Amino acid sequence: MGARHEAGLKSARAILALRRGELRELVAALEEALDQVIVPYLRYRIQRWMELTSLLIIGIGEVLVAQTVVQAVGLTAVSTDLVALVVGGAATGLAWLSGHEWALGHDPRAVAAGRRGWLTASVAAARAFLMANLGVRIYYGLLAAQVDGLKSGPVPPLLAGALLTTVTAALMVVAAFITAHSETSKEAELRTRLRRARKELASLEKRLGVLRADPQQITPLRAVDE
Repeated sequence: MGARHEAGLKSARAILALRRGELRELVAALEEALDQVIVPYLRYRIQRWMELTSLLIIGIGEVLVAQTVVQAVGLTAVSTDLVALVVGGAATGLAWLSGHEWALGHDPRAVAAGRRGWLTASVAAARAFLMANLGVRIYYGLLAAQVDGLKSGPVPPLLAGALLTTVTAALMVVAAFITAHSETSKEAELRTRLRRARKELASLEKRLGVLRADPQQITPLRAVDE
């Protein structure tokens, strides 16, 4: 019975040691693949959930900024909210697109593969969007000043329009930067697999240590199963 027990323990140790070796090779391969995927500008370690959360917060900020202008149009409350939501969503979407295309244009693998991005078009669209925002804000600011009899002069509407457009542009730049420097879907997948492999490897190291320190703590059958 003792010899059978000892043989079972040796078999369990051998199986666990073999699996440990496989996991070590897997971890090394995943780390190497991750180093190849991560280009220098992506080393800010901005994870995808952080990117989505930041874009959501920035999008809400864009909607609030747009709402201050849409209210001057004189629409109903529901229409004002819908238009502000569309304008804020467009600003955030253009910022995300610009950041994504910037990252694609600076990816050595994409450049080597000859993939053409749309960075120029997305930046041009963002500029046109900001110019349209500036024009609309100044126009309605001057219109409101005319209704008020231009008591405060045309300068405050111009400054207010420029300030709001600057805030919109700043939020778009932040959103584009976060998108451009966040991890890609491939990097996120590799990180998840690497995290799981390291966790399993740590568990095997612990079980092997228990088997070597006190063989009576774990039966051979349970050790083999684990």
